[in-house]
Amino acid sequence: MTSLTYTDGVPAVDHHSHAGYVRPGQRIAGLDAYERENALGHVEGNVHHDDYQRYMALEESGKDEEAQALAESIGVPALVAASLRFQSTTVHARALRDGARALYGDHPEAELVEMSRQARADDFPGLYDRALHLSGTAGVLTDIPEIDSEAWPHRRYKPIARIDPYLYPFGHPRWQGRGSDTPRFRRIFSHVLDRQLERAGIALPGTLGEYEDFVLSSLRRRRSEGFVGLKIASAYVRPLSFQRVGRAEAEAAWAALAGGPREVPEAAHRVLSDHLVFAILEWATAEGMPVQIHTGFGHAEPGLRVATADPLLLEPLLADPALNRLKVILIHGGFPYSSHLTALAHAYGNVHLDFSWMPYLHHHVVGRVLEEWLEFLPADRVMYGTDTGSPELHVSATERARAALDGVLAEGVGSRLWSTSQACWLAERVLHRNLCDVYEVGL
Repeated sequence: MTSLTYTDGVPAVDHHSHAGYVRPGQRIAGLDAYERENALGHVEGNVHHDDYQRYMALEESGKDEEAQALAESIGVPALVAASLRFQSTTVHARALRDGARALYGDHPEAELVEMSRQARADDFPGLYDRALHLSGTAGVLTDIPEIDSEAWPHRRYKPIARIDPYLYPFGHPRWQGRGSDTPRFRRIFSHVLDRQLERAGIALPGTLGEYEDFVLSSLRRRRSEGFVGLKIASAYVRPLSFQRVGRAEAEAAWAALAGGPREVPEAAHRVLSDHLVFAILEWATAEGMPVQIHTGFGHAEPGLRVATADPLLLEPLLADPALNRLKVILIHGGFPYSSHLTALAHAYGNVHLDFSWMPYLHHHVVGRVLEEWLEFLPADRVMYGTDTGSPELHVSATERARAALDGVLAEGVGSRLWSTSQACWLAERVLHRNLCDVYEVGL
């Protein structure tokens, strides 16, 4: 990394993290787990579709011996090894190693993997605290269903609640696409909804009105427990084209879905989730709860349809008069639709942007995106983030975010676009001030 001028010493607050999040059934693993997960796209693209689905079902159900036997028979180990080789030239691979060496020292690969696994097993919150300290990060907003506020104190780890689990009370239409990513998101959403119903001490309500009462009560409780914002990750399971629907249409969709196990047209699921999105976001507007929305591409495996994650599909929602004061943050830089985010933030004064995920996936692109955003948009619109639950990636992503931002600011000062004082002000706004203002939190 080059030496920093404008961002050096400026505290950062990570707008989008997954610190403290462990998926249901997930085992403790070292830093190599991130690249092995990325390898699934390579595996999926080189084995028979049915074999892949069977293999992933066995993996996720914990049937290790059966999964290993099937993996050997269809060549999964060789495909994973090949993918790891091919990934070695990516920014992600470099960022992962840079962060690991910052945390554990300069050791051979196998030792770094074991050290990272052991550090997670011994004291995961302590390891993350160290990553925050090394990267000059004062705190994070973490996308997480639940969090132990003693192990992960809200002063540093402020939770964000996904609303997606509430949008699909009757599950989803049968999955017929490639990959296992979308089915996995569906299962996570269902698991979180079941947990929220359990915490409320009720079964799924029998009417739409009763269900809406439960949803808002659940969100109020979570807010009282320290959740500072909401998130929509539904691009992984449906298009972003949310549309306002009438009450009668929503009631009809509820009745159709509640009617039994028969196959119900996908449109009913879409209508009900559309209705519930607007109901929740109207509550969030009144309560001053910001909402993050995933835009752009997803994980390195088929599932999310990139075309239906285009942020321009959000215009009917963003243009709704009842939501004009809703604080919206479109996250991940929207790649490959980054300029679409620029246009939306220009048109809608309540829309903000973050470039989480980009620092450890891109090198030059993140700088070009920041150039466009900072040259064109008001200074209050852009936020830094990492989008990682990995302490290693947090360290390197934050370093790379600072370097990219610093480079853009230095170029702007050199070309007489900004004064030195303006560049310093922009560094502060991007790294923490915009987030603190939108979420009404302190450093």
